[in-house]
Amino acid sequence: MYIPEEFNVSDRKSIKKFISEYNFGMLIMNGIDGMPVVSHLPFVLKEIEHEFVLEFHLAKANHQASLIKNGTQGKVVVNGPNAYVSSSVYGHVNVPTFNYQAVHLMGSLEVLSKEELVKHSKELVALFESNREKKVDTSLWPREMLEAYSNEIIGVRLNVFKVEAAFKLSQNRNEEDYQAIILDLSKGNWNEKALAEEMKKWRK
Repeated sequence: MYIPEEFNVSDRKSIKKFISEYNFGMLIMNGIDGMPVVSHLPFVLKEIEHEFVLEFHLAKANHQASLIKNGTQGKVVVNGPNAYVSSSVYGHVNVPTFNYQAVHLMGSLEVLSKEELVKHSKELVALFESNREKKVDTSLWPREMLEAYSNEIIGVRLNVFKVEAAFKLSQNRNEEDYQAIILDLSKGNWNEKALAEEMKKWRK
């Protein structure tokens, strides 16, 4: 993706934190007709030998599942908060813009074994249940139920070989305008408020 230098993020810890917080992405692959094929899915982020690895699953009924073979290449796009930025808050005349955070993870796909798929399913649930007071206990899942669900999905691992991260957060604005944007976004909807909080973290 196109990333102007001032919005490019290469710090690995920052990227890891972002994709850990926004761990719902779009798996994009080339279809047999040349058109992109996309699925929206939650994932578990891991690191193996200092490289990012994403694990997720798809329904076998999903057309994209039939395209996944070991070694097939794909991309997962992870988006964070995004919002329109009105130039009316600037201290000078200028055009409006749009702020956003996005990470592209490119890699080779690998189909999980049945045992790995069961493990992944439990890890995924544990990840999203971690902050809940009453958690789902996966140890109580009947074996027959696990078998039935496992027969309907495939587990996939994306071994990431390239990462691109664009955090466009008005880094190119002066301090007065930057704070004015944050104040304006803080009065908006949940997405605008979330972006304002991200901007507070990222001011150099």
